[in-house]
Amino acid sequence: MIDWDLSARHTVDEVDWPKPDLSAVEISPVGSVRIELPEGRAFDAEEGVVHDVTLDRRGRVVRGVQIDSHPRSEADAHELALRWAEEWGLSREPLDRWRDGETKTPVITSARRTERIGVSGPIPALEIRNSFADERPALVSLQFYWPD
Repeated sequence: MIDWDLSARHTVDEVDWPKPDLSAVEISPVGSVRIELPEGRAFDAEEGVVHDVTLDRRGRVVRGVQIDSHPRSEADAHELALRWAEEWGLSREPLDRWRDGETKTPVITSARRTERIGVSGPIPALEIRNSFADERPALVSLQFYWPD
């Protein structure tokens, strides 16, 4: 289980950075995930939804958190992407164009730099990517990143 509080700070201490010699790490497998963010916001996912979480840092400061779903069908990926996009205030238009075959994988929707979560919090972005699994060809990736 991942249970991090990034509401006030986003350093390696808050995420129990697993490999101090690396600037990016993937945590897998994961069970349930809870990540507290500024303004009382939080990302929550039950066990079975998230496949892995990737972190990157500069020095002791966490710069990005990427949450990847398990591979799923295109319809299920679209449904999950819409749910996460709505939760984080992201446009569904690129996701619907992807569902309708107007754009190819990967497809991205992101908040503007001015639409951070809190004054100095992260910017959310969402992507549907190719999972390279024939039966479940897509996965959903939700990212939170802190710009300079």
